[in-house]
Amino acid sequence: MPAATALFHSYLTAASALDWDTVLALFTDDFELTIKPASAGIPVQAKSQLLETLEQSVNKWFAPGALKFTVHEVYETKSENRIIAHVNSDGTSKLGTPWHNEYMFIVEVEGEKIRRITEFMDSGFVKGFVEAEMKASGA
Repeated sequence: MPAATALFHSYLTAASALDWDTVLALFTDDFELTIKPASAGIPVQAKSQLLETLEQSVNKWFAPGALKFTVHEVYETKSENRIIAHVNSDGTSKLGTPWHNEYMFIVEVEGEKIRRITEFMDSGFVKGFVEAEMKASGA
């Protein structure tokens, strides 16, 4: 398994466990996460910003292990430091809201670490999920 693919699988495993220390250790110091589509309005996140963002969103909604990732396809590019992956995640929130999201990831590796992830998600699903969570919490 090429290094970029192995790093991406390690990232998904740690993210499923909500093990943010391991996730952050996989990233270069200048790591950037870009979430698409742009219409979602989510700004680019630097490594230094991610922990707070993850704790305020993912940790708020899910228990460790509640999200399961399924990798459908991984395309390795000629440069060997970039992959494209089609992934689904499924689970149930702490409030009982179902989660079924679909992604395309572009992952760029530098040396032994992940330098950049561009994540295309189903923003329509996420919007509905957030609305359901707000309703379930009484907000």
